[in-house]
Amino acid sequence: MPVSIWRRIASIIYDALLVLAILIVMSIPFFNFNVEENNLLKITMQVYFYFIIQYFFVWFWVNNEGTLGMKTWKIKIFCDNGEKISYKKAIIRFNIAIISILFFGLGFLISLFRKDKKCLHDIISKTSLSKL
Repeated sequence: MPVSIWRRIASIIYDALLVLAILIVMSIPFFNFNVEENNLLKITMQVYFYFIIQYFFVWFWVNNEGTLGMKTWKIKIFCDNGEKISYKKAIIRFNIAIISILFFGLGFLISLFRKDKKCLHDIISKTSLSKL
């Protein structure tokens, strides 16, 4: 059964709170530096956070068939052929989802007009979400 955009958003909000907590803890090594005055350190910190966030989502998608937010909202992720999602597909899915968010969520809004409720990152990565 396809997952509505509202269920997806609820899952994303839940996961965003978890990721925020992780980022706060993982930013502790930067507390001793004046990040605002050092552009190289600022870029390093942003890349560091990006990889932490990507690791969170990719690891849960591949190893748990969904993040904690997805589990809470009873959503499961899998490949279109029914197999478990691979690391390659998960990384592609994550990066396309980020691009979709940066372009005002247009990649997510596509799901409102599709019968299968797929977002752009689902279509490109050949993955699907289903309600449990």
